[in-house]
Amino acid sequence: CDEVRGVLVERGLSISELSTHLEGQLVAVHPAYDDAFDGFAPAEVRGNPAQRQRWATQMLMHAAKASQNLGLSAHATFSGALAWPYLYPWPPHNAALLAEAFQTLARVWRPILDAFDTHGVDLCYEIHPGEDLHDGATFERFLALVDNHPRCNILYDPSHLHLQQMDYLAFIDIYHSRIKAFHVKDAEFRGNGRSGVYGGYQPWIDRAGRFRSLGDGQIDFKTIF
Repeated sequence: CDEVRGVLVERGLSISELSTHLEGQLVAVHPAYDDAFDGFAPAEVRGNPAQRQRWATQMLMHAAKASQNLGLSAHATFSGALAWPYLYPWPPHNAALLAEAFQTLARVWRPILDAFDTHGVDLCYEIHPGEDLHDGATFERFLALVDNHPRCNILYDPSHLHLQQMDYLAFIDIYHSRIKAFHVKDAEFRGNGRSGVYGGYQPWIDRAGRFRSLGDGQIDFKTIF
């Protein structure tokens, strides 16, 4: 780690945080996504969800140690998804199923959060559609189940909130004490008579909500900063 930092310093660069988005995704995978996410794992654990999860958990543990050795204070990841298949459910809301999903999510992440605490690094979940932690309500639910763990924090990316039609400025007012990382990414939402937030299974370029180059979207970065 000292060698890596030395090479970067010579070039006027520094690391802000490491990321385990793909490994974090594999910490919690609903069986419906086994095939889709198997490609994120090494070949030797594909097709074996239990081994795949153990591998992913170990990678998070390594990332906590590496972050400390690099002198970093925050780490970026995804929460994974156990409840996401039941978003906007029909048949209607199944409280017991969702409670089980979030309890399991908290159980598998708790030892990882403890490891990050040992190494003095904040674990920042990117609030993102496709993850169980995709808005403020889901983050609060998870936070309560991990006993308001001090290392359970947020990677704030306004583009993902805007595409859900959330108030991404009010989000800062509510969760500022837990926001420890920031993605500067632009997006736009232009609803029409053919599709809306869910996108109609269309490619990104054809959806009502889509990402844009910085300055070409609708995110009010001036007010965010």
